[in-house]
Amino acid sequence: MTTGRDMSEYVKPFQDMAVVAWLEAAGIDATLPSPDRVYDAYLGGSHNTAVDRAFVDQVEQILPPIKSLARNNRSFLRRAVKEAAAAGVTQFLDIGSGAPTVGNVHEIALRANPDAHVVYVDSNTIAVQSSLIKLQEQNVTDRVTMIQEDLRNPDGILDHPQTRALIDFDKPVCLQMVALLHFIGDEDNPAELIAHYRSRLAPGSLLVLSHLASDDASQEQKDQVATFLDAYKNTTTRLYTRSKTEMERLFDGWELQEPGIAHLQDWRPDNPVDLDPLSYHLAWCGVGRKP
Repeated sequence: MTTGRDMSEYVKPFQDMAVVAWLEAAGIDATLPSPDRVYDAYLGGSHNTAVDRAFVDQVEQILPPIKSLARNNRSFLRRAVKEAAAAGVTQFLDIGSGAPTVGNVHEIALRANPDAHVVYVDSNTIAVQSSLIKLQEQNVTDRVTMIQEDLRNPDGILDHPQTRALIDFDKPVCLQMVALLHFIGDEDNPAELIAHYRSRLAPGSLLVLSHLASDDASQEQKDQVATFLDAYKNTTTRLYTRSKTEMERLFDGWELQEPGIAHLQDWRPDNPVDLDPLSYHLAWCGVGRKP
């Protein structure tokens, strides 16, 4: 009898072929690892290639708790969405959402309120195409959609016809940029970008952020993170860290919600929480409310 592991090993090459075919059809270089597909691989997803998984194997040697960090980041996102829904927010704009994984934002939001509306945004073709297929299969496209755009084009996102069809900007919106801004260098002024988004949102809107960090880590981990950042120079996108103080500046104009800027596991934890001590100091997160 074929075991689950054997079947996975049998199916994986065919999944790779499908992903690579999509990439090549979109004119994307499939020989370079892509951060969004790499993140999918961290979480054990299927929207990645052998190139991406080889990169994951490489960086896991550099920064052993990277997969635990990705899981904790995803768990934070889910808790933040639940809190937003519990506070009565019914509109969600998830920028840099990546490929579909278990426990997507719309699944949590619709469970809390069947009339919730969700717009996913990603710049990656694979993430967008695979997400649209999943949304069609779930028969939720009247309330949930995905568009292909870049964080650095706020008006292109906010004024997109599909965004306008689902989001009423006269009402509060939960804006999510989870594990996203660490791909944005200072030259693109992330604080100014966030301020632009804030100016377009109604009072009561929420901002959900998480970000790779090392300022609170041991010297050994700081060195590991520095090498980790160097490894990302061989992908399609650079990677950056920001300190707790820099994270606080990103929330200028927002009212930070309790417990403020915190490590992922410390932001309103539920049960169970991954308490891997090796990943604890490697990210900051927070939620702000527009007054």
